[in-house]
Amino acid sequence: MTTPDERLAVPVPGSEWCFGCGRQNPFGLHPRFRRTDRGIEAEFVARPEHQGFRGLVQGGILAAMLDEAMAHALWAEGVFAVTGRLEVFFRYPTPIGAPLRAGAEIVARAGRKYELRAWLALADGRRTVEGSGTFIELPEGRFGQAD
Repeated sequence: MTTPDERLAVPVPGSEWCFGCGRQNPFGLHPRFRRTDRGIEAEFVARPEHQGFRGLVQGGILAAMLDEAMAHALWAEGVFAVTGRLEVFFRYPTPIGAPLRAGAEIVARAGRKYELRAWLALADGRRTVEGSGTFIELPEGRFGQAD
């Protein structure tokens, strides 16, 4: 079950050129996120500029989408956070041009530290990539600052 979410309809402040979610980045992933019962989901299609080996999505692109999905699972809850750790498991080759569904959910929290998991799946439900990550919450005024 999915529900509309105003927070997910509005980009994260300062992310206009973000490779993962920025709407102004012509080479970006351009996913559209929505809330689910357990976290978020998004659809996207990897394009030729995201290719690694002939006809397949480059692994770093897939890792970036997992990272983006996990960050947006937090953003949907009003949490400003940055990636502290990202672990990726490549399960099956992911073809260029195939519609993909991303999903992510928060699995634990300890203070400012959040643990999440995410996945990417083809239209037939086969998960091509799975991953987990640790994200560190930043004070809202510090979001988007490098130091």
